[in-house]
Amino acid sequence: MRWVTFCRLFFVSESALAALINLFVLVSVWRRRIDVNASTYRIGITVMSLSAIFQALLQCFTITIHQIHDNVYTLVQLGPTGWMSEGAREVCTVLTQTCIFLMWEWIPASCILQYLALCRPRYSNSKRLFIAYAYCLVCICVCFPFSVTFVNEKAWDRYVQDAVRMVQGIEANEQVFGYGATTNVVAENNNRTIWPFVFVASASYVWSYGAFVVTTVLIYRALRTDGVKLTKKTLAMQRRFWKMLVLQGFVPLLVCGFPVTLFIGNIIAGTSMDRSTIIMTCGIFAAPNVQGLVSLSFVRRIKKKEEPSESNSDSKNRRASSSRTATRPVESGL
Repeated sequence: MRWVTFCRLFFVSESALAALINLFVLVSVWRRRIDVNASTYRIGITVMSLSAIFQALLQCFTITIHQIHDNVYTLVQLGPTGWMSEGAREVCTVLTQTCIFLMWEWIPASCILQYLALCRPRYSNSKRLFIAYAYCLVCICVCFPFSVTFVNEKAWDRYVQDAVRMVQGIEANEQVFGYGATTNVVAENNNRTIWPFVFVASASYVWSYGAFVVTTVLIYRALRTDGVKLTKKTLAMQRRFWKMLVLQGFVPLLVCGFPVTLFIGNIIAGTSMDRSTIIMTCGIFAAPNVQGLVSLSFVRRIKKKEEPSESNSDSKNRRASSSRTATRPVESGL
């Protein structure tokens, strides 16, 4: 099997699985009856799932892989994008990179929502949502313009395409679509480098995980003190939700940590990973799968907890109706 064919099959399968998992989470969380006080949590799960679904569908179409060769970091599109205009392909490249940012930039929102629900119960749902997602949107708006770093100048485009064709083993009669940024200043690419992109991406990572760590610690303390008055059932749900947030927050670190470390190390050292860069691509696009599974485990545990109570109430109703039926002949006899 050709290398390019393998990449297409593997990443389409990986992304399709992520889309299906998160779609199931989305349907499940909205089919469940959730307490009014916990409705904002459903919004947090919904945003994460929708973002993962969009990223997965975009990846299924563009089949974007990464390549580091000769100090050039390249996003290679192996999908059927040849019929699109050059501008549309560039938009897909920018969106692909933005979706990668969103994997960690959405993480603080659900944590902030839970913190406000526990420690600021007087706030309305709309106010909680505004505070939580305003922070995330600021991070997104700061990072988004730097995704255009990978849009090549025409004079530089030829070199990038030739490097992609050589490394990926693409035939001469096949189209090549690659968008690269360099660590060195290149006059043909309008003297742009990848370093501003790396610095901003690192800053958004720190902002997101800084808020994540602070809020999870505050939530943990709130759930262990007597200052928060909750029923046992609500407290158990809050603790399960907190565990889900911790897992979802650390998933990108665990899944993408090693590949991203390799990427940064190779960028600094100036070495070429060539086809081995696929390790980073696998890690990045595996994160939505794992995050979806974490959300699904939380949603299913709510479902399992609610179903017995419903079945018990149904059985009680049946027993009550049967007892009334059994006593009617006695009453009529009297």
